[in-house]
Amino acid sequence: MSKSALAITEEHQDLADAAFGQLNRLGSRAAARATLDKPGSYPAEIWSAGADLGWHGLAIPEEHGGSGFGLPELAVVAEATGRELCPGPFLPSVAAAVIIDRCAPESVRAELLPGLAGGASVGAVGLSGSLAIGTDGLGGEVSAVLGAPDADVLVLTAGDDVVVVDATADGLTVTAGEGLDPTRSIGTVTLRAVALPDDRVLRGAARQARTVFRILASAEAVGVAWAALDMAVEYAKVREQFGRTIGTFQAVKHHAANMLVAVEQATAAVWDAARADDLDGAWFAASVAATHAIHAVVFNAENNIQLHGGIGFTWEHDAHLYLRRARTLAALLSDGADPLLDVVEAQRAGQAHGASFTLPAEAEAYREAARDAVEAVRALPAEQRRDYLVDSGYLVPHWPKPWGRGADVLEQLVIEEEFRDIERADMGITGWVTLTIAQAGTDDQRERWVEPVLRGEVMWCQLFSEPGAGSDAAAVRTSAKKVDGGWRVTGQKVWTSLAQLCDWGLATVRTDPDASKHAGVTMMAIDMKAPGVTVNPLKGLTGDAHFNEVFFDDVFVPDADVVGDVNKGWLVARATLGNERISIGGGSAAPTGFTVDGLVKLLDAHPDGGRYVRRAGEVIAAGHTLRLLNLRRVSRAIAGTEPGPEGNVTKLLVAEHSQWLTELGMDLAGAAAVSGGTPKLTRAYLGNRAMTIAGGTSEITRNTIAERILGLPRDPLLK
Repeated sequence: MSKSALAITEEHQDLADAAFGQLNRLGSRAAARATLDKPGSYPAEIWSAGADLGWHGLAIPEEHGGSGFGLPELAVVAEATGRELCPGPFLPSVAAAVIIDRCAPESVRAELLPGLAGGASVGAVGLSGSLAIGTDGLGGEVSAVLGAPDADVLVLTAGDDVVVVDATADGLTVTAGEGLDPTRSIGTVTLRAVALPDDRVLRGAARQARTVFRILASAEAVGVAWAALDMAVEYAKVREQFGRTIGTFQAVKHHAANMLVAVEQATAAVWDAARADDLDGAWFAASVAATHAIHAVVFNAENNIQLHGGIGFTWEHDAHLYLRRARTLAALLSDGADPLLDVVEAQRAGQAHGASFTLPAEAEAYREAARDAVEAVRALPAEQRRDYLVDSGYLVPHWPKPWGRGADVLEQLVIEEEFRDIERADMGITGWVTLTIAQAGTDDQRERWVEPVLRGEVMWCQLFSEPGAGSDAAAVRTSAKKVDGGWRVTGQKVWTSLAQLCDWGLATVRTDPDASKHAGVTMMAIDMKAPGVTVNPLKGLTGDAHFNEVFFDDVFVPDADVVGDVNKGWLVARATLGNERISIGGGSAAPTGFTVDGLVKLLDAHPDGGRYVRRAGEVIAAGHTLRLLNLRRVSRAIAGTEPGPEGNVTKLLVAEHSQWLTELGMDLAGAAAVSGGTPKLTRAYLGNRAMTIAGGTSEITRNTIAERILGLPRDPLLK
C-alpha cells in the first residue's frame, strides 16, 4: 500500500510510490539535514531527477512541455516532498508554473512554461506585500518570498492582480533572508519602477493565484504532518518508561489520536480542493484546506517533539527539521490573507461548498433514474411520498433489495446529489437496528419487522448500554436463561434513546456466563410491551426525557426472536454499531437545531465580532470537512482500494463539532443566550453535551483510534 494519504486511485498510488522511491534513493532526508550547515542549498541531483521524471510539469499542458495532468497529481508529489523533507524550490516553482498556466495569456505561457515544466528555470511566488503598478512601472516590496533567491521568474500579487516578473529585470532586487527552514531559500523582493509588458499583468488573478498556492502548500503540509505522526507513533511503540512502552499510556494515545484526526481533516480538505474543475470554484475548498493544513502541520510537528521527549529536542534528531518546515508553511499559507477569514466570507456569500468534480461516465445511468424518481416524488401528495420511496428503494438505497436498491457507492453518491431537496425520513437508530435484522435475521424476522419500519409504522431502540459499563458495550450483565420455546431475560439497560416511544428493542444479553467477555452474548429482539418490561424515562439536562432506563423482570423472549446465532451476538452488535455510517449521509454534521448560518448571523450582529471570526472559520471548516471525510471513504470504495480511517475519525468529529458550534454560538449570543433570547441555540447547546458521551465517549474513541488504526499497544492492565 502506498505511503501517500492523498493517493486513492491506483494511478495516483503508482505516482506516489515512484516519488517516494526516487526521493529515498537520492537520500532526500539526509540532504535536508545537510542544509543545516549550508542553509538554502540543495543538491542538483534531486532537482534534476524531479525534472527528468516530469514532476515539474505534471499540471502543465503537453504543448508547453508538461505532462497534461492536473493539480491532483501534482498534490500527490507535493505530499511526498513534504514527507521526505525534499530540499529545494520545488513548491514555489510548480506553484508559479500552474498560476501562469491557468491565468496568463498564451504569449506568456509559451515563453515561460517550457522552462518551468522542464526544470530549466525556477519560479517563486509572493502573495503579500505592497506592490503597486504606477505610471513609472511596478514598485513596492514583498517580504518572505519562498525560493526568490533561486528564482528566474517571480509571480507576485499587486492588489487584485498578479504580475510575472523576470528576476533579472532592471529595478528588481532580491535580498536573501535567514529562513527558519534551511532546506529552501527565502528572500525579500524589492521593485523600483520595474517596466512590465501588458501581458505580464494578470488582471484580477490574485485570488486564483492564492488558491493554487494554498492547494499545493497544503498538500506538502499534509506530507509533513503525516511524517511527524508516523515518527511519533513508531517511537511510542518502542520507547519504555516505568517498565512499559509509552504507547500504552492513555495520555500518549490521545496525543497520537488527535494528531491523526488533525491530519485526516487536512488530507480530506486538500484532496477535495485539488480535484476542482476550476480555480474560481475551488476558492472556498482551498481556504478550508489551508485552514486544516496550518493547524495539522504545526500541531503534529510540535507534538512529535513532545512525544519523543528529550531526544526530540536534540539537534541530531530530524524532528526539528519537520518543525521548521511546518512553521514556514503555516506562515506562508497565511501570508497576505488569512484563510479562516476567507472561510467565513465564503459562508456569508453562499459559496461555502465543496469543489466541483466529474464523476465516472457510468454515473449518468444512475443519475437519469434518480432524476425520474425525484420528479415522481414531487408529483405525489405528501402522504404518498414515503410509500413511493419505499417501493422504489430510494428511501434507503444502500440497503439490499427488496428494501433498498443495493446501491453501490457511486449510485449512492448520485442519489445524494439528486435528492438533496427531497425530504427523506431519517430513521436514526430504528434504521440501524432494522438494517442489522435485514442482514443477520431469519426470513421470518425480515418479513415481520423490516417493511413496517420502512413505512414508518414501527420504531425500534438499541438496548446495549448497562449501568456500570459506560462505553464498554461488551460488558453485558443482562442475562437470559433457556426455557421451553425461548428464553427468560432479566437485567437492566440504561441510556436507551426513545425507548418510551418504541415498539421493539434489539438487546444484547448474556447467555453463557462462563464464556469470555465478547463470547457468550446473544442478540434478541424484545417486545417493549411484553410482560416484565418496564421503561423509566430519564429527564436530561434539557428537561426532556430522551434517554431511558429499561428493566427486564423475567421477560419471555421466544426462540423466533433471537437474531443471529446464540452466543455469537457480539458480531451482530458490531454490525449494528457500524450501520450508523454505511450510507453516504453518515458523515454529515450532527443535527443541532442551530446551523453555521445562524452562527454567522450572530457573528455579524456582535459588536466585537472580529474577535470571534477566526474561531468561526475553524467551526465552519470543520463542519464542511465532515462530508469530505465521508466522500473520501466513498471514493476509496469506487476505486476499489482498502478502507481508510475516515469512519472512526468522523464519529469523533461529528460529536465534537456539534459542541464547538453551539459553544461559540453561546459566546456570541452572550446574555441573550441565558435570558430566553435564543431558545433554539440554548436548547441545542444543552442537548449537545450528550454528543461526546452517547454511543461511546470521545475519550474511548481516541483510545480506539490509537490502538486499532495507529497500532499502539493496549494498556497491559486491561488485558
